[in-house]
Amino acid sequence: MTTWIRIAMLGTLIACGTMAAAADDHMTPYRVLAADTLKAFKAHDMPTAKKTARELEVAWDTREKALEKKSPDVWGQIDKAMDAFIKPMMQDKSPDPARAQAAYDTFLAKLQLAVS
Repeated sequence: MTTWIRIAMLGTLIACGTMAAAADDHMTPYRVLAADTLKAFKAHDMPTAKKTARELEVAWDTREKALEKKSPDVWGQIDKAMDAFIKPMMQDKSPDPARAQAAYDTFLAKLQLAVS
């Protein structure tokens, strides 16, 4: 999937949300990017895993300034969990699969802290 399509999809998810029942859950785009990263990693497609990990990092860092100001502790917990998940994907040639899964699960759990 080309980068511009991914960015458009991310923008759409942010603007519209993906679930009517959780319309106030603006964390969905980050879940999607994290899932895409883990899926690529599990498929041994490290170039795609690295790319989507970077997209996740950029999206989080540029779009969650309000959360960082409103709730710096929650933002920090999520940011730390995200870094623990994506850094091995971006740096290591073959991160440990069990650690990658555990870091992914922790990141998703921390995202729930920001869901109102």
